[in-house]
Amino acid sequence: MVRVLSATRVFGFLSLAVLGCVSQCSASIITLPPSLSPGDQYRLVFITSTTDSASSSSISDYNNFVTSVADSVSALLDFPATWTAIVSTSTESALTNIGGDSNVPIFLLDGDEVATGTAGLFTGTLLNPIDIDENGKTLPSGSKVWTGSTSSGGIGSDPLGSGTPEYGIDSDTSSLWIADGTSTTNSTDHNLYAISSILTIAGDPPASIPEPSTIGLAVLGGAVLLLVRRRVQAGA
Repeated sequence: MVRVLSATRVFGFLSLAVLGCVSQCSASIITLPPSLSPGDQYRLVFITSTTDSASSSSISDYNNFVTSVADSVSALLDFPATWTAIVSTSTESALTNIGGDSNVPIFLLDGDEVATGTAGLFTGTLLNPIDIDENGKTLPSGSKVWTGSTSSGGIGSDPLGSGTPEYGIDSDTSSLWIADGTSTTNSTDHNLYAISSILTIAGDPPASIPEPSTIGLAVLGGAVLLLVRRRVQAGA
């Protein structure tokens, strides 16, 4: 399913981003990659900060897990996206679970691009490792991630729910990100990868986007605050 971000919602997200720059808040995630323009489609991906076992053979359990992790972050809870796990079980492959092939670019929650589409995700080399969690923080290098998948996103001999599930490595950009080795047990807790539905930024591309200055950001931030204050006073 393709989710469209309305112009009003995009303005709201940009306003929050500006206020965040003005106040110099350190904890933030990027849900609108700065390299994109209105009309562009994209997907988001992250690695969960919390862990789960690989004992279940039901792919819905893993989808529910990554969704609950995303929903624990207010910026993602309010974001118009659905989330699925990049995992394979004995009945469904990772590629099928995330919606099949697409040429939509995939981005981390820090704004960096991971792949130009599913082809780059499953059969190429990642542009950046999937090591940013739902809070925008980098997980320790070498963290194991349950996938149960082959390097092409298919169902192999060690899917999740089997006795020796496949896992990947979060810091790797080769096929090892999804298929590094098999575990001797499915009861150990590891991280999971989560990917969003396809998102579309609504609106017409702007004629030009000038580079914002520090003063410009402060002025825009003040204008947004003034607008909010006037709306509150009008509603009082």
